[in-house]
Amino acid sequence: MTDLLKDYPCIITQQVQWGDMDAANHVNNTVYLRYFESARIEYFNQIGFMDFTGEESVGPILAETNCKYKAPLTFPDNIKITARILPDSITEYGFIMQHVVYSEKLQRIAAEGTSRIVCYDYKNKRKALIPNDLIDKLRI
Repeated sequence: MTDLLKDYPCIITQQVQWGDMDAANHVNNTVYLRYFESARIEYFNQIGFMDFTGEESVGPILAETNCKYKAPLTFPDNIKITARILPDSITEYGFIMQHVVYSEKLQRIAAEGTSRIVCYDYKNKRKALIPNDLIDKLRI
């Protein structure tokens, strides 16, 4: 597992919840997007990109996301959810993040996907340039 996740600066651990499953007795497809969101928000917290309610109103907004399901998750299980920014994807307005959901029970990747993030000026309700002080943090 460590080799699979070694290039991800943000890894969170969660338990699969009973309520995450659907009538097909596996985790519902929409839950994976919440998993990605949890890792994405933790990553943004780590680099100081979630404080956009004050004077500087620029923060992240999700523009697009996708998920490739590789193996069904079921309760009970512990999962590792990752987030990293693809360095070649950084533009003046945004970037792409890559996510993986790793199942400890299955000992494999259960899902992988991406999220396209755009910098957004919440005060003026429009896209914004990535703040200069954030650029170096994104290239980690």
